[in-house]
Amino acid sequence: MEKTQTPSKKLTRITAAILTAAFLGFVFTVFFVMLIQEHHALVHSVQMTPELKATLPEHPDKLDRLSARISSFTAAIADKMWLKEDMGYVNSAFQYALGKRVINTGTQNMITLTTGHLYDLTDYKPLETNAREIVATRQSTLAGIPFLFVYEHPTLYDDAMMPAGYEALDHSAQMADEVLSILRENDIPVLDSREVLTESGRDLDDLLMVTDQHWSTLAAITMAQRIAGELNDLAGADLDPSLLDLDNLNTLTHEKLFMGKYGQRVGPSIVDPDDIVEYWPVYDTNISRQTLRASGLEQASGSFREAVTRADRLEPDPGRTWNKLAYTYYGQVEYYDLLTNEAAPDFTILLLKDSYSAPIATFTSLMARHVIAIDMRRDIEPLEWWVEQYHPDAVVMAYSLQMLRDDEYEFG
Repeated sequence: MEKTQTPSKKLTRITAAILTAAFLGFVFTVFFVMLIQEHHALVHSVQMTPELKATLPEHPDKLDRLSARISSFTAAIADKMWLKEDMGYVNSAFQYALGKRVINTGTQNMITLTTGHLYDLTDYKPLETNAREIVATRQSTLAGIPFLFVYEHPTLYDDAMMPAGYEALDHSAQMADEVLSILRENDIPVLDSREVLTESGRDLDDLLMVTDQHWSTLAAITMAQRIAGELNDLAGADLDPSLLDLDNLNTLTHEKLFMGKYGQRVGPSIVDPDDIVEYWPVYDTNISRQTLRASGLEQASGSFREAVTRADRLEPDPGRTWNKLAYTYYGQVEYYDLLTNEAAPDFTILLLKDSYSAPIATFTSLMARHVIAIDMRRDIEPLEWWVEQYHPDAVVMAYSLQMLRDDEYEFG
């Protein structure tokens, strides 16, 4: 006997079919709009660019190259997806509406600290291998050269910042302690930003970003002063940290200009963009800069502000009062920066940098004649070449926890 469906079951099936069709229609619409708007970027993602080549093993075969292209294309799709930003805002707002303090943003769990700063909880990862590689590099390629390791910690600088009950979910301090312990056991001088910044007497609100994992420029200036003092002791340098005293620097505040990585997940309705402060000396300067970026070689010279400030990064995005790039106004992920200040003491610093320490290099150029800042993640000459080419008086390796956790990064 043939069964007949009740009206309610029929309605459920019809509703499900309509919702499925609507969802599939939305997915295909998003995909095709992305293809139309971002086809150049998608095509570029599968081309064997220097950046993509840098992800390959030493002797790649066809399968390695195919895998790299697929991974790059997949990442490009995720980055260029139409309405990605708006859908992220909706997702975050929905989780906040449910009363969640920790919200999931794809691969990360982001928490709002008691101070209002946004922060990605950090899971544990053993870092002994990377720490040992730093030791090996110091004992081989950098043997005989005064060397300083600078550790750059993310936003969590006070235990009271973590909401009660969530402490066990973050392992950033544990990993940092383990790495620095290995370095110190091998007689490597260490500067720990957790000590330098908290002991500086400056308010953490002035040193940290609310919407991003990076420090403020004031934190970079504070670290540059301490680095100079350490190099004076380690290498007999004659660097003058007082040149970076705030009394010797002009400032200009660009209010609510920068929406960092964390803030971009939740949008301006949830969190205000960060202020960006420009700094430049009250005294006369003449700096020259040569920079290699992904887009090509860039050169500038003149006063400090003319030579090093990327003024174009301080303009809001079209249709907005803020932008996503303002933090990079003193450099970020350039392949290298060659900074020369003929009026400074004849001292050459080779800085192995990441995005945290790029601004440190910029302000160190006010104290040392030559600062060579290189990003070893990029497709550039090996470290040995830079040492032989520039004969540095000191080498500073300044790396963040994110840098130390990167499994694919080779420190040597």
